[in-house]
Amino acid sequence: MAQSAQGRLLFAARDLFPAVGGASLSMVPLLRAFSRAGYDVMSVNALPPGALPHTVADEPFSGHVVRDFAAEAAGIMDRWRPDLVITQGWGSTQVLTSAFARNLRTCLFAVDLIGYAPQECFEGQDIDFAANLGALRGVDLVVANSAYMKRRLRELSGIRAEVVAPIITEDDYLTVGLPRTASRRFVTLASGLAHKGVDIFLRQAPRLGRPCLICGPLEPGREARVAACANTRHVGYVSDMRPVYAHTACLVVASLFEETFGRVIVEANMNGIPVAALDRGACRETLGRGGVLFSTPGALPEAVHVALGVSPDVCRDNARRFASASQIEKALRLVADVLHRP
Repeated sequence: MAQSAQGRLLFAARDLFPAVGGASLSMVPLLRAFSRAGYDVMSVNALPPGALPHTVADEPFSGHVVRDFAAEAAGIMDRWRPDLVITQGWGSTQVLTSAFARNLRTCLFAVDLIGYAPQECFEGQDIDFAANLGALRGVDLVVANSAYMKRRLRELSGIRAEVVAPIITEDDYLTVGLPRTASRRFVTLASGLAHKGVDIFLRQAPRLGRPCLICGPLEPGREARVAACANTRHVGYVSDMRPVYAHTACLVVASLFEETFGRVIVEANMNGIPVAALDRGACRETLGRGGVLFSTPGALPEAVHVALGVSPDVCRDNARRFASASQIEKALRLVADVLHRP
């Protein structure tokens, strides 16, 4: 098989297609950029429940969704001998272990701290922190998604990471071009899961003085609480957030675990929408001047009130710090550098 001009890149992890979570939504455009830069790119990830194995269509790289992604990735490593194995999130330690055994170069995009340190709302998960940290120390290139994440990885493992913010494809989130009949009235929470702060939101919603919206999956057992909250409704999973942002006056981020970036902050800010964010993890770093931090659940209503006074132009300026083009350019440079190491 002929060698590609730039090299062969294999991405393998549990999650990628369908691109739903923030890490997958960031990785897909990055893999496209690698492909368009001349790399031969292949991806493999696990089947979601109820799906059948398939090859992903309409991408500039070869994407495979399979039953056993770790075994498939190991087989590809043997047959294809990629120049760099890239991974992230759940399943990354399995992928790294296979790559180490084959003496392949590795790149880990460190997208959260769930696998590396105990986190609120994840106490019951069977996570081998020691194994994950051990694998982390052997990686050739670790890419953190924020300066906060870089610092925490240094504290936990001693490694030095580079920083590339999540890739947020602006056209997928900007409401420009949508019908202007929409009025921005809602205070919105972008996820109804416990670790994303749905209980805080539901407790404080009656005090927010505006209609409230919860998007995404809802933590089991919360349906009755939503129904009992007269000014709040749950709209479920939303594949296109632009109509939601077109109706949103203020976004709430109330994560209970250590957020290592908080991409919805940037999605909202690029639309001129201010954010009220619980001061956890990297939220302070990402929010900048694009909203208001709050320290306790009871302070959410006041934070929303103050955030509503933040100028849309200030929000947009904050979002520009994380423009996708500059983040992709940095990622391309880092990968080229690691491939050219002796």
